[in-house]
Amino acid sequence: MKRLIVVHTAVFVAALCSLASYAALAGSPFETRLLGDRQIVQALNRLTFGPRPGDVEEVQRIGLEKWIDLQLHPERIAENPSLESRLQPYETLRMDSTTVLKDYMQPAQMMATMNQPVNIINLLSQEERRKVLNGTAEERKAALDSFEPDKRRQVLLMLPPTNLASLPEYQKEADDARKAQQEQRQAENRKRNPQLADLLTPDQVAITRSGDSGRIKALLDELEPTKRAQVAGVLPPTVAADFPEWRREGLRQRQPQQLVSSDLRAGKLLRAIYSNRQLEEVLVDFWFNHFNVFEGKNPQLAVLSYPALLTSYERDAIRPHVLGHFRDLLLAVAKHPAMLYYLDNWQSMSPDVDDRMQIGPFAHAFVSYQSPQLVNRQPHGLNENYGRELMELHTMGVHGGYTQQDVIEVARCFTGWTVKTPADPVFIFTGFMHDDGEKTVLGHKIAANGGEKDGLQVIDILARHPSTAHFISKQLAQRFVADDPPSALVERMAQTFLKTDGDLRAVLQTMFASTEFLSEGAWQAKIKSPFEMVVSAVRATGADALDPTALTQKISDLGEPLYNKVEPNGYPLTGDGWLGTADLLGRLSFASALVSGKVAGVKVDATRWEGKDGVAISRDLLGRSAAPETLNAMTSSLTPPALAALILSSPEFNRR
Repeated sequence: MKRLIVVHTAVFVAALCSLASYAALAGSPFETRLLGDRQIVQALNRLTFGPRPGDVEEVQRIGLEKWIDLQLHPERIAENPSLESRLQPYETLRMDSTTVLKDYMQPAQMMATMNQPVNIINLLSQEERRKVLNGTAEERKAALDSFEPDKRRQVLLMLPPTNLASLPEYQKEADDARKAQQEQRQAENRKRNPQLADLLTPDQVAITRSGDSGRIKALLDELEPTKRAQVAGVLPPTVAADFPEWRREGLRQRQPQQLVSSDLRAGKLLRAIYSNRQLEEVLVDFWFNHFNVFEGKNPQLAVLSYPALLTSYERDAIRPHVLGHFRDLLLAVAKHPAMLYYLDNWQSMSPDVDDRMQIGPFAHAFVSYQSPQLVNRQPHGLNENYGRELMELHTMGVHGGYTQQDVIEVARCFTGWTVKTPADPVFIFTGFMHDDGEKTVLGHKIAANGGEKDGLQVIDILARHPSTAHFISKQLAQRFVADDPPSALVERMAQTFLKTDGDLRAVLQTMFASTEFLSEGAWQAKIKSPFEMVVSAVRATGADALDPTALTQKISDLGEPLYNKVEPNGYPLTGDGWLGTADLLGRLSFASALVSGKVAGVKVDATRWEGKDGVAISRDLLGRSAAPETLNAMTSSLTPPALAALILSSPEFNRR
């Protein structure tokens, strides 16, 4: 397989780098309709995450028009029972944010708090603190001499080294105390997070490293459940992938907060790979990216772990509305705690809020897990982040015709849209934070004293604005047709948007029924993102994703870590964002690893290609014959798996 990469790297890097120019050249024939099965392959590559074996034949049987209509109505499609069983172990996908915080984040926060040493200096008398912190060397020495040995050791641990510069006898004692403290912490950490050598005998450790899954399973079966989970949690990833449920239980015991993120990614991948309702999954991915939030956002709240919000955000705010009306989607996003925290609207207040105002029963409260104690929050003033991104990224677009004053007015309308508490993160409107003055948004007067309705009026104005209709239509056309979609198509989609009050299903119907969608200009004009490439490769090979953890890492390695786009504009919709040479080499490497069975937790049955030549394998993986350039690169010395890897890394597979 290494030889395959070395021999063909130059050929395929050059070919893949030419994709941008290919798409540009393909811009003129948008009025020429594709012929025959190319229409089916085109639809499968755009409405799904890539065809599976047999999909082309299935669409032929149903009829392309009827198949597209079914995808637009996912409730009419029986879901894959295999998907339901695969998702069953990931229970956090079915939990609300409050329960996730309580069951998975609270223990981790409590453990972190318990591990923080008490600063004994704060417990000293005022005179003792003065002497050890700011006194003369003689006063500091006298104070330290007066302490009992254990108390002195704790004080020395908390003193800055500069405070002991003139006390060499205590410098050594402080160094010894720090060394002992470090050893104690390491021992405690090892006890909480034992390694294989702490859990198993040397012979048992050797079995875990043997690579023999049968022997490893027999060993794990012999262990009692708690110890088995501990062992599974520290097995090498390539081994643990064979036992996903035990690996997951181990993660729950060691790092429960990471389990939530792991479940979220697993759910996304498994749905993309196995769901029969493919268009719905493509749209969930599209709209989450459009309304992007960053998993690593730190809202500076000690009791809140931001990943706990994302499961609900995708499940409750995005998914139910991807084929509904845009206004409903926009409102669900605006009210979700994930967006309120991400773009800081939760703390946006009218500038004239009294700095001394105390938090009342309906105001935003900070609640400590250890002691439910209300803490007064100082006003932060008006925050424009959400108002700006709402117009620039979510609705009208940067050239949509709004002004900086509109940004300010919109931000004023959304003051008071916040979150109940960090421990109970649900939307709440708090009147004391709201700016009750009159506002003017895009020429629309919003009367004073409207309260929460001010924000609702803004949602209505933006959801029905012509600039929004055009911006959303172009974004959809960029995802489904071409990086630079025909302006006539975008205009027709925008008119449908306006006529149907933002009915997203109707807008998609207009696009899918167009000549441009199934045209020569759109054919192979899009570049797959890393997520799309990895998922489509798994689908094309008919692979069995027993544990998607390694696939998640592969996608991250290729440059698209899931739920980790820092900026609110999401990952690029156009191919120029994915055409770096390093990215292309990574795709070659992934294709080779996949077909050779070197992606942990993913099983590929290579026997399906035995006795087949490159033409047959290309039809199997692409749904059509490979391009002449790819066929010419297939030498007689290549094995069927090597040919499969060649096709998965080819330009035509990385196009859609």
